[in-house]
Amino acid sequence: MKILKVKPNSPEIKRLCSRHIAPTKEIQQKVDQILLDIRTHGRSKVIEYAKAYDGLKGNRLLISPAAIEKAALQAPPALQRALKQAIKNVRVFHENQVEQSWEIQGKDGVVLGQRIRPMRRVGLYVPGGSGSYPSTVIMNAVPAIVAGVPEIVVVTPIKNGLEPALAFVLKELGITEVYHVGGAQAIGLLAYGVKGVEPVDKIVGPGNVFAAIAKKEVFGIVDIDMIAGPSEILVLADYTCDPDFVAADLLAQAEHGSGFEAAICITDSNDVAQMIAACVDIQVENSPKKELLEKTLEQYGRILVVDNWFDGIEIANKIAPEHLEIMTFEAKAMSESIENAGAIFIGPFSSESVGDYFAGPNHVLPTNGTARFSSPLGVYDFIKRTSIIEYTSTAITKNGKAIASIAMAEGFYHHAQAVLKRL
Repeated sequence: MKILKVKPNSPEIKRLCSRHIAPTKEIQQKVDQILLDIRTHGRSKVIEYAKAYDGLKGNRLLISPAAIEKAALQAPPALQRALKQAIKNVRVFHENQVEQSWEIQGKDGVVLGQRIRPMRRVGLYVPGGSGSYPSTVIMNAVPAIVAGVPEIVVVTPIKNGLEPALAFVLKELGITEVYHVGGAQAIGLLAYGVKGVEPVDKIVGPGNVFAAIAKKEVFGIVDIDMIAGPSEILVLADYTCDPDFVAADLLAQAEHGSGFEAAICITDSNDVAQMIAACVDIQVENSPKKELLEKTLEQYGRILVVDNWFDGIEIANKIAPEHLEIMTFEAKAMSESIENAGAIFIGPFSSESVGDYFAGPNHVLPTNGTARFSSPLGVYDFIKRTSIIEYTSTAITKNGKAIASIAMAEGFYHHAQAVLKRL
């Protein structure tokens, strides 16, 4: 890995903060056409695209509960136990995010409040092209279940049959409406609905570039979680760190595969930087993914050496990483200075992988610096808040003229009249 001496205003920091994957014109046009076809022609076009790109055989999109049950039984017992515990951990964490409806009693009999209701129907995209991702189902579905969403729909492009671990999680969570379709066509199915499939209120879950662009295009027709960019990790490390741990965690993000992943370490010691770089070299050399790792690290793998931790923290907050690990002498205290991060992992044993699969907090996190203004996926993403306003005759008599005066000041005559007629 390249080692660079930097300051917060260094050009390299600006480069790391500006990385992104821009869709080509051809991909954008393809997505637009797929969405138009599905909006216009419905189910037949979804089936056509699923056959062409997702390995669908025949005309049946729905994967039967019996097929899910059969595949789930093939998951190894040890993996089943691990997945059950992960589901439990994630559920317990997210139960702490549940909001309650509330009301306040004001003067003159006025009642004001906020009513909390879950969304009715949510669609979950689960990638399936290059691997199987049961953790995606856990992290997206569990907070929706805790929120009280009654209908959860899964779409996934399963080219080689339903993978046992994925099927086991679907069965464990009681999700039975699962469709064999991926890419932009899956997003179109969820957003617009087709014969036999109702549209959803919100679409969540990661996907390939086609699915990501399609989510962006249908936003407004339905809600979406976020437009996820390439994964990223930033590790703060000082002389107390285990350089082999740091190297392993950097490579855990670099292996995702797009070539745009960021694997960044910030340290205040050139000696520590050299040790971490040496450990990275050894692990890459012995990795079955050597070529992929080398490509990613060349682009966005960096060890940044700073003069002091004031600069280090400032740089970390500028980058606003998806995952931020702290392996320093006073890691807990240093974490208090982090303002922008999707998730913070404190101490040498809090590997990012722990959060990805097991600990409980959600692994759907803001990327590309959006941790400056957005948050991890949670129960709050699957609820609606409705304001409650109940005025009495006494209250409107007392306040009507004041309300009307504000309406008239804004030039809204009939707004004012709607109040004055009640006096």
